Amino acid sequence: MLRRFLLAAVLILVLTGCSRDQRILERVGYIETAAFDAAPENKIKATVSIPLVSQYARDGKTTDELLSTIASSPKQAREALSLRTSRIIASGQIRTFLIGEELARRGFWPYLDTFLRDPSISIRTSMVVVEGDAGKIISQEYPRHTKTANYINKLLQKEYSIQSLPRTSLYEFTRDYFDDGEDPIAALVLEKEKDITISGIALMRDDRMIAKLPWEDVYLFMLLYSNLQEGEFTLTTEHPDLKAISVKAVKSKRRIVITKNTSGDYEANIYLKIYGSVDEYIGNAKLSTSERAKVEKLVSEHIVSEALRVIKTMQRHRTDGIGLGKYVRNSMSYDEWKKTDWHEMFSQLPVKVHCSFYIKQFGSYFD
Repeated sequence: MLRRFLLAAVLILVLTGCSRDQRILERVGYIETAAFDAAPENKIKATVSIPLVSQYARDGKTTDELLSTIASSPKQAREALSLRTSRIIASGQIRTFLIGEELARRGFWPYLDTFLRDPSISIRTSMVVVEGDAGKIISQEYPRHTKTANYINKLLQKEYSIQSLPRTSLYEFTRDYFDDGEDPIAALVLEKEKDITISGIALMRDDRMIAKLPWEDVYLFMLLYSNLQEGEFTLTTEHPDLKAISVKAVKSKRRIVITKNTSGDYEANIYLKIYGSVDEYIGNAKLSTSERAKVEKLVSEHIVSEALRVIKTMQRHRTDGIGLGKYVRNSMSYDEWKKTDWHEMFSQLPVKVHCSFYIKQFGSYFD
């Protein structure tokens, strides 16, 4: 009996000692979204959004605490912001990093160092480039939507889930930054009227934004970038048998083959096999007949020509966002690869795209 009493007393003392590490929710400011913009003298402007617990938002007008400062590094900015809030600033709930376009074009890898070293920050945090001022976006309120930080995060997660946008997290960005056969990418957003819209993809070379792909080309980039399991896309043409088609439940398989021609130069062949269900079709063909094969061929040809256009855009800017360099690297010796200027080689690499598109279903309407 005495032993049980002593054991209980020891447990009480141990648990009491652990209470020093507790964090009371109302006293902690968990950063949900962090925005960084270029500032004079090679500094950055940091803006953070911190959700307010209900008792701190008694007027009901806002649910976020917004803080902004100019500093030389994110840690210095955090220290400065900490002096302006009554709560302990914590980074463990960051969902999105917003990078202003000017800073993205200047290069921002040095500022990511602190986030990679901090174990409380998830490597799944989204990396987003803002066309314009990143701090301005999270400082705005959008009445038709939830609070801004949550609105941006849910907008990105929705597009990731339906594979309309490549997942651009801190992990993917860092992986591609250190991979000499692939360049990083980031989602691109902008403020449009009373909403925030995903406007495309920011193409990088190392940590600098070099060019942008508009939203209309993102589905082509997705087909070239990876295999899809549940994607969707819509395309339009001038052909009377294919004025418009919308395809959902897209499953695609990408295969890249690198060959060497007789002159010793490398060539790339990208093979795409795509299956999808027609959600909308405008054209003269009847999908319930053998004319369906004509539409499949038209879609295949359109994807080939448009995919080549996207590749030429990347080649012109010497940024390999789809990772062709990894396949070229695997086809040559280590010494040969180390002597190769991949961005220069990529800009002149002959690339061919081959596409086979198949309609799985065309709806319950039989024309």
